[in-house]
Amino acid sequence: MLSEPASDAPAEKWAEYRRQVDEAKARGDFLILLVPMKPAERPRTEKGVTYCGTELDALLLKTSMLPSKLGNKSLLDDLMESLPGNVIEPESRR
Repeated sequence: MLSEPASDAPAEKWAEYRRQVDEAKARGDFLILLVPMKPAERPRTEKGVTYCGTELDALLLKTSMLPSKLGNKSLLDDLMESLPGNVIEPESRR
């Protein structure tokens, strides 16, 4: 998971970022890039690279790919199963 530098970052930071992306692609890593996106945009995947607009989206994606420690599909499923509480549907009040 890599974060894109700020648009006004020095050229050296951008060069290092591009080098890291190129190396990850060459290794065949599953790459998650945190990039500026509009709030309504959802993460998207193109050519083996997933672009996320928020750190939360990127972390959820990463967690969904990690193996479960409890026999579920993923570590994210473990987390969801461990959450206490009930789902209560909203009621309209007049």
